[in-house]
Amino acid sequence: MKRRLLYAFAAVAVALLVSCETGGGPPSWDEATLASCWDGPNAEIRMMNILSPLMPDATFSERVQWMRGRGCNTAHVFLVNRANGDHAGYSPWGVGVGPSAAPCDARTVSLMRSRILHLRHSGFAVVAWIMSDDSAPWARALASDASACLARISEAGLLDDASTVVAGLEMDEYWGASEAARVIAACRAVYGGVIGVHHTDGRAPFAGLGDVLFYQTAPGRTAAQIAAETRRALATGKPVNFFELDRHANRALAEAALDAGAFGVGNW
Repeated sequence: MKRRLLYAFAAVAVALLVSCETGGGPPSWDEATLASCWDGPNAEIRMMNILSPLMPDATFSERVQWMRGRGCNTAHVFLVNRANGDHAGYSPWGVGVGPSAAPCDARTVSLMRSRILHLRHSGFAVVAWIMSDDSAPWARALASDASACLARISEAGLLDDASTVVAGLEMDEYWGASEAARVIAACRAVYGGVIGVHHTDGRAPFAGLGDVLFYQTAPGRTAAQIAAETRRALATGKPVNFFELDRHANRALAEAALDAGAFGVGNW
């Protein structure tokens, strides 16, 4: 009970600070448009891991500055990441600790919230991804008790400043339809905004469960092929963020996706 009261107090305090310094709540989902989530050879540098307690503050600041220098208005961040990229191995429950019905770790949450607040003060919309790929054991743990796990994440205030919540990266890699539906229902129970879904290359089996389709394709495509893939994704009837179309920043392909009707991109 004391921990929950601490979370509640901290969440209110942070919300007031964000409201005062950014002019209100988070940007709407369709204003979270331009992000650049990977840099280096074969996406070795992962911007989505910037909430990790394993990432030094200096590295966090460098990556925020890099995104700002790219002209991004949005930061995508993982909340639970067992093994995806540099500084992986964290969740709101702590370093090396996966999801559970237990309360989140107060120190870890404090760091994650302070970095989200920094992003908002820096002018970024924040898209919160509940689960990364390469995290199947933790993904199964979260899906097995989705309502309790999402309740703990929400109580920790980690969704308060999100313009969009995405259930997971490459969800079809570790969840079946029933598990995906259970996690998304749990997200909706604690978050009143737009819910996104994301799948492996060229796939969209859970598109109907979400409000927004975050789409990806394998690298090596031409601008014409990206435009065609965008139209294919839009045929699901969902707004499309062409989230991954290369393994590093690629302005030309990002513009091709936007020109074809995507509202946002992840390789800006």
